[in-house]
Amino acid sequence: MKRVCFALAMTAVASGSLAAQQTAPKPTAKASSLDRTKRPTVGAAPIFKVPTWSVDTLSNGVRLIVVEKHALPLVSLSIHFDGGTDQLGTKAGVAQFVGSMLREGTASRTADQLNNDLALLGNQVSFGVGNESGVAGFSSSLTRTFNQTLDIMLDMMLHSTFPAPPLERLRTQALSGYLRGQDVVGVIASQVTPKLLYGELPYGRVVNDDDLKAVTRDDVAMLAKQFFVPANATAYVVGDITRAEAKVKLEKAFTVWPKSGAKLAVQYSEAPAPGLTTIYLVDMPNKPQSQLVLARTGAPEYSPDMPTVDVMNAIMGGMFQSRLNANIREARGYSYGFGSRMSWQKGPGSLRAQGAVTREKTDSSLLEAMKEIRGMTGAIPITTDELTAAKNSLTLSLPSRIQSIDGIASVVSRIVDNDLPKDWWAQYIAGVNATSAADVSTAAKRYMDPDHLAIVIVGDAAMIEAAVRATGIAPVVKLDKAGKKLP
Repeated sequence: MKRVCFALAMTAVASGSLAAQQTAPKPTAKASSLDRTKRPTVGAAPIFKVPTWSVDTLSNGVRLIVVEKHALPLVSLSIHFDGGTDQLGTKAGVAQFVGSMLREGTASRTADQLNNDLALLGNQVSFGVGNESGVAGFSSSLTRTFNQTLDIMLDMMLHSTFPAPPLERLRTQALSGYLRGQDVVGVIASQVTPKLLYGELPYGRVVNDDDLKAVTRDDVAMLAKQFFVPANATAYVVGDITRAEAKVKLEKAFTVWPKSGAKLAVQYSEAPAPGLTTIYLVDMPNKPQSQLVLARTGAPEYSPDMPTVDVMNAIMGGMFQSRLNANIREARGYSYGFGSRMSWQKGPGSLRAQGAVTREKTDSSLLEAMKEIRGMTGAIPITTDELTAAKNSLTLSLPSRIQSIDGIASVVSRIVDNDLPKDWWAQYIAGVNATSAADVSTAAKRYMDPDHLAIVIVGDAAMIEAAVRATGIAPVVKLDKAGKKLP
């Protein structure tokens, strides 16, 4: 009976509410002063100001860089190591396992204990060993848990036991990923291209399945021992911490990481002189798409030409509205995306225009890509709108990089790691803004010369070879998936 009364009461309330809604006056719309026929004016450009930093050298030889930012109770640490596997002469494939193996247990903690301890601190530690440099560290640690996270990171970096069973698990995963990649046109193109650009230089080395199979537990342990030495290290501490506090904390923590090793004498070879434009065709039967790459070696990072080359690349293929994408994707529909990127590195970099295109339009895509590349050298003049868009893309996005403590570390380390002037970022922005249309064309002639390109096409040769040869763009050389010339 009570339930029935309650239901009747609720029905009455609902009916009353509905009646009130029906009789209540409807609100009148307020007139808007906004004129929607006019485009809003652009506001002032955000200011990009690199934070100041302090420099100290700790007793074990590590250089300490501190940037104070006290807005939030967070601190990040990243230790950058000069030199990499190219300078150490490491076996191919070993570096791929180091970061993962450091998580597999130390003399005092199992892998599960490491994961649990870090989870309780709400943080993760990362390690990486590259061809030219490497890093160890953690981001966005709470200020109060900084010491604990640092202790765990050092335990992993210095006292890992590198157990053999996890290596076999990681090897199986790596081999599986490698084998999957051998059926992807884009992956094959990315493996063949550096071999063509750099030849026997370390930059042309690509890890294969035989390399992965040959890595031993001792190889991984030796690389970690050789690589993570104070002599080659610069520690970046950014966030809610003072210079004095950071120095005290790291001096205490680094007692387990004594001074050792010698600073690597890093030298970088020049890239081989590019040959005449040649098309390299890799057959992958029955693929519905072809991967197209047009590549050329470039200058080292931080060369005087860097700002101009970045503007040139942005116009050619570095933005969504770039020439390559506007033509091959937007106007013709041959690709889901076709662009270009400049791979800057301390040794000779490379500039690559690339994208996956529909198989039946491989030849047409190649013709259009070459047309746009030749156009960049002056055949199709650079417009004022293109220059403005490219410059804005490169400079107006910079302030967002210093909105986080990790971003600040990245911006500052670009200067410190490479011994650049403190005002390098201001110089870069000035260089970008000073770039003219004539400068862009000059850079295109030098760094994307259409007469000296390595053109890699990976796809169904039975369906595309005849049409590609008929373009007459360049002679065709057939390669296998490993980049070896076929008869």
